[in-house]
Amino acid sequence: MEIERLEETDAPVVSREQPSDRDVAVRPEPQDQQAHRVEYRATVEAEYQASTRGSWDASALELRGAWEAHEAKWPASRDSVRPDRPDVSGAWRGESGRHLDVEANAEVDRGCARIREVGVNVITPAMRAIEAEDPDRHLVALEYRLKGTERVKEKVVGVLDEQPGLTRSQALCLVPDAIRFTFCYSAEQYRAGVYADLERLTARGFELAKPLKNSWESDQYKGINSQWREPTTGQLFEVQFHTQASFEAKQLSHAAYERVRNPQTPDAELPDLEDFQRQVCARIPIPAGATEIIYLPCKERDG
Repeated sequence: MEIERLEETDAPVVSREQPSDRDVAVRPEPQDQQAHRVEYRATVEAEYQASTRGSWDASALELRGAWEAHEAKWPASRDSVRPDRPDVSGAWRGESGRHLDVEANAEVDRGCARIREVGVNVITPAMRAIEAEDPDRHLVALEYRLKGTERVKEKVVGVLDEQPGLTRSQALCLVPDAIRFTFCYSAEQYRAGVYADLERLTARGFELAKPLKNSWESDQYKGINSQWREPTTGQLFEVQFHTQASFEAKQLSHAAYERVRNPQTPDAELPDLEDFQRQVCARIPIPAGATEIIYLPCKERDG
């Protein structure tokens, strides 16, 4: 954001009868008062975090019980989760019934290998360097930063269904979360921490591919998702911004999310799944200022 330069004529007039701040000697704060102020702030923050943490922990325990009750009511079909399975000819068929022929499947496999290489050797080191700049928050679930080949293929065939004129390689390039990272903050530091990391991502040369998706007011998911482009390779990747509670809530409701997107899930079960996700979201403490967080891509800010 460009800051307008102030000229001398823009400066406020200081009355000669009232001394300006520059004319008043500021007494340094005694060390004992400084220590007391720091200790007091740490105590208040700790109590806030403890109350928030305790409230979410109690809710999470109750919600796990609710999910167990849901699973008892709606047992998952053994066929609802299928592994990645090319047939003997080398073709691939996904859980949705979509398929890739031998040539297409081999092409997407090669593309997934390139994505993994960029994710491991280029983007991950940069993200770990960004993480090291602030010890008060951290990356979580790094072991899941690369989306499974099965899910990538499902997304590729979905893109091709919507845009049949694309090549397989073009469709693969449009999958935004084949590589994904999650920053986790305390509720108290969430707003400032997110803005600081957005600036760090930009400073590293990553390009924001589209405006942030701020879902803190959603009743199905709470958090912020962003899509970035690595400039050298053009590879898209996703960065999510969570509090500890919203991240745990995401993990807790993941099975419900998977059932919602599974075409084999009975229609009669869907309202219960969506209601469970609403219950989870309703219990997540919302950090101060989280719903107002926006961040424009550099081109939009500069233009």
